[in-house]
Amino acid sequence: MGQPLPVPYVDFLRVMGRRMSGLSFQDGDFRIETLIRYYSSEESDRDRPPAIGISRYGPYGNSRETYERPIEMDQDEDSGEFVLAAYPPAERPHEFPESIRVFDLVDPTLYEALFAKAYLQYRWPQFKYQRTLFFEAHSPEEIAKGSAILEGFGFERHPESTVVVRYFDRQDATAIISPNPGEPVRLSLAAHDAMQLHHLADELSRRLPPVRASK
Repeated sequence: MGQPLPVPYVDFLRVMGRRMSGLSFQDGDFRIETLIRYYSSEESDRDRPPAIGISRYGPYGNSRETYERPIEMDQDEDSGEFVLAAYPPAERPHEFPESIRVFDLVDPTLYEALFAKAYLQYRWPQFKYQRTLFFEAHSPEEIAKGSAILEGFGFERHPESTVVVRYFDRQDATAIISPNPGEPVRLSLAAHDAMQLHHLADELSRRLPPVRASK
């Protein structure tokens, strides 16, 4: 076609090749045969951003009926970053896996999406015991305060963290802070030792802003 491939997509191909193994998005199909079939069909739109895969999901939780949408790599007009756009709209969060809920709220860059899937696929399962906390925050500054409290317990913020999802690590535990608009901030904890996790969760609960009771 005489057009250069976007650099992030070239990196994607170098790392993933023809398969992504367990790193799938929305039951995404990234096989070259699938893309050839898509671009050979009447459904494809050559004026849209390039498709790098096909996302399959059931409407309204119906697993017997499946929709297909291209996983596109578009370029953000302001930042110039390449982002993935393929997920169902925000009003239907039950249509995609819990592990990538947050990506419904924003278009993640390709690197962010790959890191999130890799973290949940390989780092998180290393810890046997898990716990979820919620705390009140209504601004980025308040979320940052929650992050500072976590860092006070010896966690280091991972450099791949974004303003949307923040990853924290220490030798014996890991944590993820993920805000959801209109809802309390979710703090996911995982550790090797059950008692240690229980103690950590109790201490964090005392320091984090409590969730207000609903009227």
